[in-house]
Amino acid sequence: MKNLAAILGVATISLIMVVLFLTDGTTMPVSAKNHSLISASLEKDEAFPLKNEKKELTHDNIVQLTNRFMDILVQDSEENYKVKQFNTKEDLLTEFEKVSTRETAKSYVDFYYEEKADGMYILPTETPPWFIQDNDYDIEQVSNNTVKIIQNNTTDLDGNYTIEMEFTYHKTWKITNITHR
Repeated sequence: MKNLAAILGVATISLIMVVLFLTDGTTMPVSAKNHSLISASLEKDEAFPLKNEKKELTHDNIVQLTNRFMDILVQDSEENYKVKQFNTKEDLLTEFEKVSTRETAKSYVDFYYEEKADGMYILPTETPPWFIQDNDYDIEQVSNNTVKIIQNNTTDLDGNYTIEMEFTYHKTWKITNITHR
């Protein structure tokens, strides 16, 4: 009987450890059509007095942030590609801070825009491979307030590519990292 109890005890502990391992930082597939979501546990903060409060990152949040990022990136311009709304990269980066960190947007702004004495110009080229809202993706919990989405896509223009986007919650969700492969 002692051996059976010991075996059951070890099996129970092993099962608990496997469950804990699998629920910490796992990747979960998400269908874009079922609008699955993931929560972020927030650290104690003056704005959020309840410790471990949950804030959900929904499919709609992801779509809104990624669409708005691209809307900011692709500025209206005149015939000569002079940007109508912003005169400097600094102004554009400030606009990006509504949906992403400045650091995340900076490489895009530096690649797609050029400042001249008379204003800022968009370089005529294709947009980067991007999140496709109707395609499935995986969500990975990175930390208490950060999640990563991973999406594999194929388009005529870009071929096969993977986009990884990190979203971090601090008072609001923002894009905090983007990787293209």
